[in-house]
Amino acid sequence: MSYSEVSLARLTAFLAWSTQAGSPDAVKKALSVMKTKLGEHGFDYYDWNENQSVNKDIGAKVSDELVKSDLVILEGSKQRPNLAYEAGYAHALHLPLVVVKQYDSERLPENFGEPDYLSYPADVGDELGFKDFESRFADWLGKLAATTLSPGQRSARHGRNSLNEQINKFIDGYPEEHASLHLLGGWAGALAHELDSGGASQLVVDADYYLPSFSSLRGWDGGEVRAIADLTDETEQFWTPDHPEEMTANVSERVFLIDWSWFFEEESKLARQINLWKQHQARHRDRPYEIFIAAKEELRPGEVHPMGPGAVGHHLLLLDPDLIGGYRPNPGRIDGRQLVIERNALRFASATQFYDSIKARAVRFEPSMKAADLRRAWVARNDIGHWDEDWTSETEFRSPDYFDDYERHIRCWIPNYAQMIRDCAATVFREILRIYADSMRSVGVLEIGYGTGRLTSEIVPWIRNINRPFYDLEHHGPVRQYRGVDRAEQMVQFARERLMPEQQTGLDMRLVRGTAWEDVDGRYDVVFGSLVMHFLIGPDPTDETLDEFFGNCAEHTTEDGTLIFADVFGVNGDRKGSSSMEKWREWMARYGLSDDKVEGYMAGNTDMTSAAPVSLLRKAAEAHGFKTRVKVVGAPTLPFRIVVFQKDRPGRD
Repeated sequence: MSYSEVSLARLTAFLAWSTQAGSPDAVKKALSVMKTKLGEHGFDYYDWNENQSVNKDIGAKVSDELVKSDLVILEGSKQRPNLAYEAGYAHALHLPLVVVKQYDSERLPENFGEPDYLSYPADVGDELGFKDFESRFADWLGKLAATTLSPGQRSARHGRNSLNEQINKFIDGYPEEHASLHLLGGWAGALAHELDSGGASQLVVDADYYLPSFSSLRGWDGGEVRAIADLTDETEQFWTPDHPEEMTANVSERVFLIDWSWFFEEESKLARQINLWKQHQARHRDRPYEIFIAAKEELRPGEVHPMGPGAVGHHLLLLDPDLIGGYRPNPGRIDGRQLVIERNALRFASATQFYDSIKARAVRFEPSMKAADLRRAWVARNDIGHWDEDWTSETEFRSPDYFDDYERHIRCWIPNYAQMIRDCAATVFREILRIYADSMRSVGVLEIGYGTGRLTSEIVPWIRNINRPFYDLEHHGPVRQYRGVDRAEQMVQFARERLMPEQQTGLDMRLVRGTAWEDVDGRYDVVFGSLVMHFLIGPDPTDETLDEFFGNCAEHTTEDGTLIFADVFGVNGDRKGSSSMEKWREWMARYGLSDDKVEGYMAGNTDMTSAAPVSLLRKAAEAHGFKTRVKVVGAPTLPFRIVVFQKDRPGRD
């Protein structure tokens, strides 16, 4: 029988009494009273006197039965020889012990540890006396059920006794000196040290023991259990199709934290997890159990994990009224985790605040939900994709929430954003390699409007890798320098922290604050940007505006240079692109934005809804020596493209 199964088994009482006590009929009546009350209170019992005749090894059998028992009842009217052994063993196991004795019989010597005493009449005909004994015995059982024999006390005691029994069996297997004994001693000592480190108010164990610990919690019904399961961290690896159901036996609600990208690029992961949540909730439909889904966020000001800065992930366990749990690194194991359970009323209050702040960003999960439904609910809950009418055309003057949630906003606004970034980066790679192969000289690149560094973070690692062999030989690699310019200070700070340009080995990289073209010096082989061209040109650009733009491009590119822009463009010569704009609106609504949010975004971005068509750009580009190539991003009915303007050097095919 496993440890968790033992903790849920029926209570068991061990009874031993003497046939030589005075008034044997009174002893039998007292035993009958006790056995009846034990049955009423949910106890099984083992009557030693009824079984001793079949036992050959009496000492071993007594020990075995006492280890399995929750309560020991000894008749002590006659101080029989075995009484001391039974009482001593019960004390060693910290089992509740009661000695029943006839009125006026002697108490046991003091070295028996002053057990509880219950007296019963020596006269079998003393009905009032036996009624009083029955009442006092029942009261005693009731008190034990709320204290020493509560499910938690039993669970902990059975676990301790089971561990002690196994250690003893191990020791008994080595009657002589052996290295195994030392190894066992070291392990047991380390375990004892872990338990001792926090005293009775803190339990610190290896995270591998979380499952059996939580499984045993099924026997506790003293309050509400809430939890945060951080799926972005691999500590809790039991959230699988084979999830052990005992992990949820008495949790009333659980918040699952996922990476926000699951709502967008990783939708297949979200769909698989939804199936698990459905199965998980269906198995517990017969009791209150709610699931909430939230995106894992950086902690906001005032949000502090209750386990401190060393906490692993945002995992959290809350057990009313004062118990919290979480993970922290295990100093004794590389990549190891410790489960820390702490009883602290003050920390419980702060943990409740932390839990509530995470739950405030969460969406209640319903079994009927699909990935699109969950995304729509999460987008609405967190106001993702809302375009504030105060966000002016000057990016640097926008409020902090534009920048803080930009990576989420943009995925609700721009169809296939991640694909567009990847395709744009791949186009930049090809142009770098083409120019390097044609000229056999190091290439200089310029990114306009690098923003949060999303496109930059795709390109820089690739450049660093192709430069590395040359750098190791102390030669310039294929890419000589990387320059980036962005006008918003918030974006500059964000990108610098994300990319750390000064630490890019083998690449002269600088990310500066400025505008194109006033703050751009020199000429570059590849000039590129994502979602910036419409901003540079503006809505419904005139021929003069386009001529000025491509004139600046020509001035800042080398003789065989290339321009690459991933952006929104008018389609089929229609500068308003009414059909493609409607498709864009439909996409945003399908992806989770409400109609008012869609219209708010479109109204606030006229430079995108009135972007120049490629046909008009091609004409202006050709006037400045650029040939034009176009790649569709996503569906051709949507207005997003990657456009390459390549200088048409005379004599080149």
